[in-house]
Amino acid sequence: MIIIILMTIFTIILSIMGIYLYKHRNKPFMLLHPENNNLLSSMVKKYGLIFIGLAILSLISIIINSIPFIIIILIISCIMSLVMELTLIKFLPQK
Repeated sequence: MIIIILMTIFTIILSIMGIYLYKHRNKPFMLLHPENNNLLSSMVKKYGLIFIGLAILSLISIIINSIPFIIIILIISCIMSLVMELTLIKFLPQK
């Protein structure tokens, strides 16, 4: 039962991240300015769609309640979060 509650929270976080990134593909956020950089804009859009897709898969894993599928979704989501952070850090302004 606790795994379902935690996965629901995780799904909400993934969907918020995905929607936030997708909506900010042409708006400045944090220290990034995707409206000035086409490569950054397309990367933010792709990561937003990836996180929305992962949120949908996470919701499916909650519905079917399969522990191996839940573990796979968690691992993939963690890896994609790390990859997103490492690729977006290249676009931070240098001082």
